[in-house]
Amino acid sequence: MIPPELFAWLAQPADFAAGAALYAQLGGSPVYQQLFAAGTTGYSRQVLRRELQALASNPAPPAPMAPAPAVSKPAPVPAPAAQVTTHVDAPDLPVVRAQLRALRDERSQLHAQLTALGRKARGAAALRILDIGDEVTRLLKLEDHVLAHGQLPAGPVALADITDEGELRRRLSNLVALRAKLRKNEKRAGELPGVEADIDLIRTKLNRTTRV
Repeated sequence: MIPPELFAWLAQPADFAAGAALYAQLGGSPVYQQLFAAGTTGYSRQVLRRELQALASNPAPPAPMAPAPAVSKPAPVPAPAAQVTTHVDAPDLPVVRAQLRALRDERSQLHAQLTALGRKARGAAALRILDIGDEVTRLLKLEDHVLAHGQLPAGPVALADITDEGELRRRLSNLVALRAKLRKNEKRAGELPGVEADIDLIRTKLNRTTRV
């Protein structure tokens, strides 16, 4: 906003000092301010009148207003996570966990005995530790299934009920490999008769007489 004193001075520009004071208040050039502060001359009076007229014709733009503070949006409330039902009271769960504890205890004992065993016994113990790892993995999957569904998964089809030749040959291959492991592991020798019986049953079903 232009002060009325500026228009009054332009109407009667006799007082140079008053005009210089107005320019010091309204003008922006330090060079002209120094010129006017040095005193009145014909040149400085001419420049002062010109600059004050320019200020009266083109006033300085008003200072920009500070932007209004942005209104922050409330953070979205996350949707509640879907509740997962776990069947912690399933009757099959204690059975699976008891088997897991037994296997882990056996594995810990074998680890503790390894350094004291002879070479042959140490090898057998190492093989058993590997087998226990596979069994623990299988039981952990069963535990997850029981927690999710409340019961053990449906068991495999009994060997005597299988008629598909491809499935019979697959099981025969697995049983032969298992038999080779059992023959090297004295602690699992009790499983060998059952495996042998299953092998004989599959061979009978396949009508084969050649021993694998």
